[in-house]
Amino acid sequence: MTHVHAFLAVDRLLQDLTKCKEPFGGKVILLGGDFRQVLPVILRGSRTLTVASSLKKHALWLKFHKLYLTKNMRALESERDFGAWLSDIGEKKSGSTIQLPLQCYPSIQDPIHQLYSDIDFSSVTPQGL
Repeated sequence: MTHVHAFLAVDRLLQDLTKCKEPFGGKVILLGGDFRQVLPVILRGSRTLTVASSLKKHALWLKFHKLYLTKNMRALESERDFGAWLSDIGEKKSGSTIQLPLQCYPSIQDPIHQLYSDIDFSSVTPQGL
């Protein structure tokens, strides 16, 4: 993980550029990962110093709006099959030709309807767009 000073530098830079005193200049910052598994690397630093250098231990962390995943995507059967398929490719068990599964190909359906399936396009007019 990145040292908290790097986050503070980006925060200050964005505040200066936008002339806005909100965290990160009011811009959306998206972070991902498991903070329990990734700590910043502090050369010759103690355990206490390493933990104290993480973003989660800084006051800036309290200003983040946190969203948590509710579904373990790795536990889905289709994802396990896909992971096994990738492992087979990595270990060269699939031969010289790689066959992509059908779900890797884009759908032939109209991409707008595929992306926006919740919109009833029969009631949409050009003026309404």
